[in-house]
Amino acid sequence: MLAIAGCDRAYDGGGDLRAQRVVLEREVEGLRAMVGRLERGEPMLPPNDVAVGVDEALVRELIVAQLPFATDVDRFHVQLTGADVQFRGSPTVQLQGRLQVRDQPDLTAAVTLFGALDDVRIDHASSTLEAAVAADHLTIAEATGFAQYLSGATIDEVARLVRLEISTKLPTVRIPVKVQQAIAFPAVTDGPVRMNGARMPLAVAVSQVVAARGRLWVSVSVTPGAFAPLDRPPSTTAGGRR
Repeated sequence: MLAIAGCDRAYDGGGDLRAQRVVLEREVEGLRAMVGRLERGEPMLPPNDVAVGVDEALVRELIVAQLPFATDVDRFHVQLTGADVQFRGSPTVQLQGRLQVRDQPDLTAAVTLFGALDDVRIDHASSTLEAAVAADHLTIAEATGFAQYLSGATIDEVARLVRLEISTKLPTVRIPVKVQQAIAFPAVTDGPVRMNGARMPLAVAVSQVVAARGRLWVSVSVTPGAFAPLDRPPSTTAGGRR
């Protein structure tokens, strides 16, 4: 573990101060983007898009519904059981839980994973919004005795190892917002005017995401495609309709 940390010059531990810095950096980045659009006289979201607002309490419930999340990392067992979500410039997420030594279950520590919703997109298979949870930083606390077990390895190094391992395993957040990907026009079969049924596909994609005042605003661009016939209206004969 020490060898890995020594080879990676980009390693940036730092405990609680580092965690606060990570959260603030994300929030400042989001706020700068919003201020920049306002200074340029641009709207907060593209005016021709469809805007979807999602409350932070709902996202928290969606994440908690998928907990506990548990996995093994090297000699350790990680279990995340709680979540907190804040939409203030950035859609930040905190996951809380415990870290346990697998062969010595009485050695445990509290862990907090700091991250944010990332890669908000439309799942075209289900036509719903979904997002990943980016893992930025992990802290280990209440580790009396746990630190003695590490035999010289620092707490930050273990936190880094755990964060890198679980970052690709965190569950996807599925937001129950249906995004229609086509419009169906039914056939007209009665009356003097008759038309075949048709389907107009829609190219939909998330174009922008803004987190502000407890809400996540997702801007969805919609581009209509070419009509495609679905069926034909019933034919007529001299004897009448059929």
